[in-house]
Amino acid sequence: MRWGRNRGTLSVAVASSIIQRFPDLNSEQRAAVEQTEGPLLIIAGPGSGKTLTLVVRTVNILLQALARPREIMLCTYTEKAAGELKDRLAEAVRTVGYTEDLSDLVVGTIHGVCNEFIQEFRHHTYLSNNYEVLDDLTQRLFLFDRFDSVIGTAEGDQYLGPWSTKWTAIDGALRYFNATRKAR
Repeated sequence: MRWGRNRGTLSVAVASSIIQRFPDLNSEQRAAVEQTEGPLLIIAGPGSGKTLTLVVRTVNILLQALARPREIMLCTYTEKAAGELKDRLAEAVRTVGYTEDLSDLVVGTIHGVCNEFIQEFRHHTYLSNNYEVLDDLTQRLFLFDRFDSVIGTAEGDQYLGPWSTKWTAIDGALRYFNATRKAR
């Protein structure tokens, strides 16, 4: 497991209930739990204890009152992992006797968390009230419903030259719409 710390001060304190309830933390996990200042990046393979480390670090920060729940954000890449993170965090706070409300602690996928921020602060942007991030399926259905106005009508059996069906035209158009622009 590799972990990085920011340039801030490193706190080496671990709440005593953490040591009692989670005695099996290895030295790298313990070092990550002890690092309470700033963000932390943990890079490790499956089954190495990333979720446990993240949960215990969060509980340690809460127990030491170094941050309130609303000041903490935990992100992962999959809905399954986000659900497990929530469940394990709830269990860990019960285990150590932390009784504060965690409903303001943000836990989710990186995409879900970013979408929530967009929705919450949209009034500070030029985005309209009906702005919505579309997943892959919704993008395809959106283009299917608006095909003629967005892509154009079919000429014979061909949709925009190289695409032989409406769906291949939609897939081709989505590759262009979703492409990121590379810096020159």
